[in-house]
Amino acid sequence: MNQDVIALYAVQETDTALLQCARRLRSLDNGTAEKEAAQKAAADHEAVVQELQQAQAALRDAELELKSLEAKRKEHSDRLYSGRIRNPKELDSLQREVEALSRRIGSLDETVLQLMDRVEALTAREAELRATRDRADAAYRAKAEAYVRSARNLRDEMARLQAQRKERAAAVPSALLKRYEAVRATKDGVGVARVEGSRCGACRTILPKNTLLSAMETDAIVTCESCGRLLFAENH
Repeated sequence: MNQDVIALYAVQETDTALLQCARRLRSLDNGTAEKEAAQKAAADHEAVVQELQQAQAALRDAELELKSLEAKRKEHSDRLYSGRIRNPKELDSLQREVEALSRRIGSLDETVLQLMDRVEALTAREAELRATRDRADAAYRAKAEAYVRSARNLRDEMARLQAQRKERAAAVPSALLKRYEAVRATKDGVGVARVEGSRCGACRTILPKNTLLSAMETDAIVTCESCGRLLFAENH
């Protein structure tokens, strides 16, 4: 077995490990879906907060107006029944004013009750959406943190493998290494294939007997006639 091919196969093993790390890095879930869910949950919560604040402001205004109208009605009623006003026209006008205020107060009472119900419903909805937002935030943070950890570990492993590759490549003649790189560039990153039984470990083609013998028992650089990859065959 050619010792240079043995050294080259060690490079291939490192390159394969590097490719696997790179694929795993690209396939890591960075939490995009969780981020979008968290953003939507935050937007939904903010919308109901704005709605609740508007309802609360409307309720405050209605209650203040109601209080003012009730005070005004009481003032007019006190004058109406005080006995101090003798003029029938003035009494009639004051009576109509009290009745108009009563109608307005009755209508405003309904509005206040409706607004109270709305504020109560929106308060419950705000709490529900706040909880949803907090859960979505937590899920996104957990996914993002897991991504950062996994990515860091993979990059550390790739740095180690790159150092290992440099060391292993130094043991391979430059001409053979260039040949390997050229094949590897067109064969999905695999320039050297292990012989498995009587087959090429990459393309699974059954190898001719003389090719097997040359790969196992001579120092020749042997390639697979089907895929063109260099062959690595362990002696048995």
